[in-house]
Amino acid sequence: MIFFRTYKTFIYSVFFLFLMSSCSKEEITETYENSLVSVKLIGTQSLFSKVNIEVLDVQFKVLEDETNPNAWVSLNTINRGVHDLTSLTEDHIMPLVDFQEVPSGFIYSIKIVLGDQNTVTKNGIEYVLDISSEFQNGSENIIEKQLNPNMLYEFVVEFEIDKSVLFTLNGNANFNPKMNTVMRRFQLN
Repeated sequence: MIFFRTYKTFIYSVFFLFLMSSCSKEEITETYENSLVSVKLIGTQSLFSKVNIEVLDVQFKVLEDETNPNAWVSLNTINRGVHDLTSLTEDHIMPLVDFQEVPSGFIYSIKIVLGDQNTVTKNGIEYVLDISSEFQNGSENIIEKQLNPNMLYEFVVEFEIDKSVLFTLNGNANFNPKMNTVMRRFQLN
């Protein structure tokens, strides 16, 4: 008799726990206070055989006052080094920043910081690309967009190769980067 009473109590306890756990259906949603960012590099079709640029860094301008040392924020650039822009067209896009979490906020500009290992090949001859003094710190594009929390932002930076490379009368090659930036936004949840 004691056995049945203990058995009955056990069955009721399990049944009660089952009812309690199945009655509460709470949908769990995860929200982020930050945004995710990806930056990709692409070039346009070109008349040149090769246009190599050295990418050192990718930065966002987060403060309007450029004299402030915190105006530019470096992103985690995964593909630093020399890249041939003529091979980065249509289906071949180079990821520079891959799903980096950044604080949500206003972005004024994006900048590709260039090194000095930049060359162009024209008619089988390689020329060193001289970067104009105004682009010594990198090539900048104005964004002026608010990054909202819980969103993924993909920036595709497209260099217009033939408009960026200019030859002087004395045969020097100058690099005045002309670029467009396309921003796509995706909801994370």
